Amino acid sequence: MKLHYFILLYLATSSLSYFAQSKNDGFSIELIHRDSPKSPFYNPALNQRQLMYNALQHSINRASFLWSKLSTSIIPDIHGVYLTKISIGTKPSAKLVAVDTGSDLIWIQCEPCVHCYEQRTPIFNPQNSSTYRPISCNSTQCMSLPGGSCYTRKNTCLYSARYNDESYSYGDLASETFTFDDATNISRPIRLSMSNITFGCGWMNDITTLDVEPAGIIGLGASPYSLVSQIKSKFGHKFSYCLVPFFQLNVSSRLNFGENEALISSTKHMVTTPLFLKPPKVYYFLKLLGITIGNTTIQFHNTSKKVHKGGKIAIDSGTTFTFLPTHMYSEMETIMKREIKSKPLRSNTTRFLQLCYQGLRASDIPPVIFEFQNAKLELEALNNFVNIGNDVICLAFAPAKHLPIFGNIAQTNFFVAYDLDNKTVSFKPQICAKL
Repeated sequence: MKLHYFILLYLATSSLSYFAQSKNDGFSIELIHRDSPKSPFYNPALNQRQLMYNALQHSINRASFLWSKLSTSIIPDIHGVYLTKISIGTKPSAKLVAVDTGSDLIWIQCEPCVHCYEQRTPIFNPQNSSTYRPISCNSTQCMSLPGGSCYTRKNTCLYSARYNDESYSYGDLASETFTFDDATNISRPIRLSMSNITFGCGWMNDITTLDVEPAGIIGLGASPYSLVSQIKSKFGHKFSYCLVPFFQLNVSSRLNFGENEALISSTKHMVTTPLFLKPPKVYYFLKLLGITIGNTTIQFHNTSKKVHKGGKIAIDSGTTFTFLPTHMYSEMETIMKREIKSKPLRSNTTRFLQLCYQGLRASDIPPVIFEFQNAKLELEALNNFVNIGNDVICLAFAPAKHLPIFGNIAQTNFFVAYDLDNKTVSFKPQICAKL
């Protein structure tokens, strides 16, 4: 599902206020995995294999979307792997929204709805908020808006978002106060209010799916209209997260803005690698030099088997599995079969993942090191293999048809920190459930 969106989130300096004392060095919010028992989308009828199959299909679809967006303005999807709660306006009520490093769009469903899809929380009504401000047609924001239009009768700016499966979002470009629950101190949460956040207030939305969807999306991409860019004057152009493993989804993950130094005791064992951006500056890329499995190193190369001195791989929180260039994946699978003494299951037994074992233990799995530019990142067994149910353990990698992606299974139990000013990403081993 490809979303051609036309929205520019104006970078007016966002002013912030606090309902209670809070440090200016950063704040944290709760991230809820879509399949967590804490999520309203949790389906207890789905077994582990069905969940992992759905995650793989979503990852394959998303990989195609990310590839297509490199040359066009496309948002992969609204469904979202990770969700968070936000409140909007002067009479705030909690909304569940998708959070995504693979997009920079912020939009929320709004009343009065001409047509809206079903969501679990009340739809935001801007008429009930004294801080809601529509953006005028003759403003810099609107005149700079690619594909924007003007509602001349009210002199208000309109945005349009359209998916290739005929889904769409359409409405007013506006600014509003967004409120987050700062979860830096779990025992004493603080409500943090941010005014003048520019967003799309969608009153005509149709998402072609049978699922009930989040109220909207919060983008964390690198372009100037993402949330992380809109609040950088207060907290700096930095964010980080710590994602819990799939088997611990009863515990929430954490998304942090700014330094928030209290979350890490030291930088010991932290590695840092350069961050690369490609137009339209939404996705984040790292330079992958090679992968070492046991004592064997696979150098980065593309599908023509031509070896390069490294190549770009997207790092994305919304893609579950990691995708490698086809020949690199093939070499990885061959080396894993050689290193692991157990006999792999036949591929028709597991159907959707290519290398699986029955009852594989962590001690059976060889060390795996991703060598990025200036950083060697050693992955744990839980980053390399995933339990798909009935004690069947499968390699959490897949061949990429187009774009290599470092997915969220590979990132679990790491503190992953983005510094957008210095253009770096840092990794530190961390038991995320204990943060």
